[in-house]
Amino acid sequence: MIEVAPGAAPLDAAVRVPGSKYEANRFLIAAALTDGTTRLSGLPEGEDIRAAISAVDALGGSTAGRGGCLEVRGTAVAASPGSSFDPGVPVRVSVGESGTLLRFLTAAAATVPGSITITGSGRIRERPVAGLVAALGALGADIETTGGFAPLTVRSGRLDGGIASVPATESSQFASGLLLAAPRAAGAVSVELEGDPVSAPYLDLTVSVMARCGVNVERPGPRRFQVAAGARYRPGDHRISGDWTSAGYFLAAAALAPGRVTVDGLDPESPQGERRFPEVLRGMGCEVSEAPSEEGVRVTVTGASRLRGVSVDMRSMPDAVPTLAAIAPFAQGPTIIRGISHLRHKESDRITALADGLGRLGAHVVPMDDGLAIEPAESAATLRAALLDAHGDHRIAMALALTGLRVPGVRVGSPQVVAKSFPDYWRALAELGVRVSGEEAGP
Repeated sequence: MIEVAPGAAPLDAAVRVPGSKYEANRFLIAAALTDGTTRLSGLPEGEDIRAAISAVDALGGSTAGRGGCLEVRGTAVAASPGSSFDPGVPVRVSVGESGTLLRFLTAAAATVPGSITITGSGRIRERPVAGLVAALGALGADIETTGGFAPLTVRSGRLDGGIASVPATESSQFASGLLLAAPRAAGAVSVELEGDPVSAPYLDLTVSVMARCGVNVERPGPRRFQVAAGARYRPGDHRISGDWTSAGYFLAAAALAPGRVTVDGLDPESPQGERRFPEVLRGMGCEVSEAPSEEGVRVTVTGASRLRGVSVDMRSMPDAVPTLAAIAPFAQGPTIIRGISHLRHKESDRITALADGLGRLGAHVVPMDDGLAIEPAESAATLRAALLDAHGDHRIAMALALTGLRVPGVRVGSPQVVAKSFPDYWRALAELGVRVSGEEAGP
């Protein structure tokens, strides 16, 4: 259990955040499907990334670390004469709790020889995948699921070209998985979205990473993507930029304390939707500034003595929803968060988990079909310290912990869940100047 309370002095700190796991997952899959050796630096730590590295091996590639850089040998290189890789031996690999990796690996596995069984833990057996499997089947893949969910087994070795329609209202990861696998198809691949995509910026991120790896994705229409026949990934050297979602926790701390926090090493051109979160904080009354730095952009947030409630459609920045929800009870006026029905199918039902956590503090929260309505507290005195349930979800744990900056004595159960994406989160929060105590707080 972790306990969080305000520090002895006002927040005034600078922090660096881990590399973006969203970029890293995409680069690792692309590198695994490259006929050559790719070097990746700035990879974040965490269970999701370790699972993605294991996925490279499952696809027939290999990895090796050198001087803080991960070398990824693509499937063609790893399967060359003298390699231990044997496509005739069935492979079983776990994606842990990563829904992203479940979708990406399923699509990539359809392009390599052999049989790959994909399993996972936590709620992974509840994460939708049937729409992706149907689209891959239309391109010639042979996939057996467990009632439309994981565990699933991919038996293929060849992905035909053609047109694949994929539902986009459940997850943008279906389309991203298809696009990442498309350069290994026998012919051109056209991906058509059924409905308006949730988390659309993550599709833009997929297209951006593919371009950096040498594959151009054409977009003849708002819901159509094309990868030409003969497109191939090129090996290269790539650095993973800082993660905008992780940055949001520390910028939100400045809003709550209030204080001033600077995060450096972020990509100003990142397609990641959470890149817009500082503007949400500006709308709540915070002062936000950006300045170029040697490694991208440096973002500084200075909190306001009185925060304003906001009404925001968070469809394009879903992972910032818990962070905004944690700030909302301390604003003047209600906060309405919309467009997030798909968050019910993450590591937890995040809409329910946030309503539960904030409710334990004494906040008034109304869950909606696609969002949350959060009323401000009448006064700080009406909120109370409580033991908050992370519901096994790293983002719920990290976000709800921030409420301890206004309500001393907030405790978060199962704090180790942050290992999924940000193992050093509690230490980083303490180094910011927040009082963090408990078994996972570090020395």
